[in-house]
Amino acid sequence: MKKIVFTVVMIIAAVIFILPVIATLALSFWNGGEVSAEGYSDLLFNCFVFYPMFWNSVIYAAVITAVQLVVIIPCAFAFSQAKFKGKGLLFTFYIVLMMMPLQVTVLPNYIGLRDLGLLNTAWGIILPMIFSPFGVVVMHQYMKSTDSAIIEATRLETNSIFRIILTAVVPQLRVCIFAVVLFVFADCWNMVEQPMLFLNDDSLKTMSVFIVNAADYTGHVLFPASVIFIVPVFLLYLFFSDSLEKGLTFGEIS
Repeated sequence: MKKIVFTVVMIIAAVIFILPVIATLALSFWNGGEVSAEGYSDLLFNCFVFYPMFWNSVIYAAVITAVQLVVIIPCAFAFSQAKFKGKGLLFTFYIVLMMMPLQVTVLPNYIGLRDLGLLNTAWGIILPMIFSPFGVVVMHQYMKSTDSAIIEATRLETNSIFRIILTAVVPQLRVCIFAVVLFVFADCWNMVEQPMLFLNDDSLKTMSVFIVNAADYTGHVLFPASVIFIVPVFLLYLFFSDSLEKGLTFGEIS
């Protein structure tokens, strides 16, 4: 009976989560009371501002995710292996930063970017996101389950921290890295406040800003743009769903 109840609850939850996606897809083909692909035609052939914003989203998310990995893994390794005064306090500070709402950090970021002359530039979007504490905290938790014997054996062969990370740490955390990459990419792909506040030039803005301002463009472009907005993260999930599942349960299994 418990298994049946649990299954029913999970099915209801799944339906609740998937209904907005199905509704968005259906409404993208509904125009003026009839089924039509006119919305996609308006978006793809009459709304050319969509294309730079779409590729801006792809470039920002890809660059931020790639550079974040370069920052996340060494930082998490340092918190896991290094011994220095104040490490616990510093890691607690990371957790506090991760738990802060984005709105709390927007103003300090804006002031810093303004003073550096990086407002209305691509770097104004990329740099603040590179040092997000989320990836460091999550990866540190995963690193607690790594085999320290492999790391110690590698230390006997080399003094290079980077070689130790690449040969002894990264292979053990491959599925976890895939999981973190998916979360980081989705977070960067969905950012709205940063491009709206830090950018003035439409040629630098992202697809999320396009959707927010969809009413300003001609044609029924909102729902078709929303469907296309869903596709990249959905495809990433399909490709890396197994790695994501293993990554989420990595610490428990280990």
